Amino acid sequence: MLTQMVRDRVYDFSHAVGGRDILGHVAVAVGAGDDVYCAVRIPGYNYFSSVIRLTIGNVPGDEEIVGMFTDRSDAHRRLTWPAGVAVDGEYNVYVTDEWLNTVTVYDREGAYLRHWGEAGSDPGQLGGPSGIGIDSRGHIYVVDSLNHRVQQFTAEGGYIGGWGGLGNGPGELHSPWGLTVDDQDEVYVADHKNHRVQKFTTSGEYLADFGSYGSGRGELNRPSDVTVDPDGDVYVCDWANDRVQVFDAGGEYITSFIGDAQELTKWFKETVYANDDVVKARRRVDSLEPEWRLKLPCAVAFDAAKSRLIIADTQRRRFQIYNKLKDYAEPQVNL
Repeated sequence: MLTQMVRDRVYDFSHAVGGRDILGHVAVAVGAGDDVYCAVRIPGYNYFSSVIRLTIGNVPGDEEIVGMFTDRSDAHRRLTWPAGVAVDGEYNVYVTDEWLNTVTVYDREGAYLRHWGEAGSDPGQLGGPSGIGIDSRGHIYVVDSLNHRVQQFTAEGGYIGGWGGLGNGPGELHSPWGLTVDDQDEVYVADHKNHRVQKFTTSGEYLADFGSYGSGRGELNRPSDVTVDPDGDVYVCDWANDRVQVFDAGGEYITSFIGDAQELTKWFKETVYANDDVVKARRRVDSLEPEWRLKLPCAVAFDAAKSRLIIADTQRRRFQIYNKLKDYAEPQVNL
C-alpha cells in the first residue's frame, strides 16, 4: 500500500535510493539539509568500510554521493567494521567501530576530529560498540553490545556512566544493537536478542518496554534499530521479519512498512538498462513484487525537517523513504 491512513496518521511512500556504493549499509543518520550519512561495510571488498555522505532530495533522481569518510593509509581516519552513526547539533559525525572498539568523530565534510575507546569490559571500555545517539546536552550514548550495556560519554569521550547487564528483566539487555535519543531526552534501545525495545532516562532509569518474540503485529524478531519522530511515534527495524513497525509513544502498535519500491532507483536503472539480457530476464518473471519489499532492513532514521522516514533496506542495497504527511486531504466529489 503506497499510502496508509491509520489512527489519524498518513504515511506515503516517496521513493527509493540505491545502487553504486550503497551496499552493506548498516546504519543511517540525518544531517543538515539533504545530507544523509550511512555506515557501510563490505567483506567481499577486502573489508572496505566507510561512512558515505550523500544528499537525498524530495523526489526520485535527486540524490548524489558527495563524499566518503575513510582513508586506510591513516590510522586515525581508518574504519574497519563500522556499526553506528550519529550527527550532533554542529553536524559533526560520530561513528562506532565494532572491530576497533572505538568512536571516531568527523566534521560534516569528513575531516577527522578525534577518536576514543579501547577493548574491555571496565567502565568506559567497549566490546563491539554498535548503536549511538546524542542528547540535547551533547552527551553521547553508545550501545556496548558484547558487554550488554549502554554507556554515556562526553563529546570528547570522557566516561559519564552506564547501565544494563546480560538478562531479560526490566533494564537488562541481551546483545543490544540500535539506539536513539528522542526530543524529550529519553533513550530507546533495540534489545536485539530479547526481541523488544526498552526505554530509559538519560541516567539509565528503566521506563518501559514493548515487543515480544514473534511475527505478528507488534511482535519482533531480532530488532536492529529504532528511531522516534517529533510526535513521539516509534519506528522499529524488525530485522528478521523484513519490516519496520510503528508504535505510538505508549508502545501500542500502529502499522508496518514492508517495502513499496515499485520503481527502480536512478542508479539501478543505469545498471539494469545497460544490459539487454537483464532487461529481458526481469520481464520474464511471474511478478516483480518481491523486488519491492524490504529484506533484512538494518537501520532507520527520521528526518524531522522533511517529515520522512529513511529505511536502510540493506539486503536490497538501497534506502526506502516514507513521508509522514501533515496536510493530506482526500479529493471531494460533488454528487
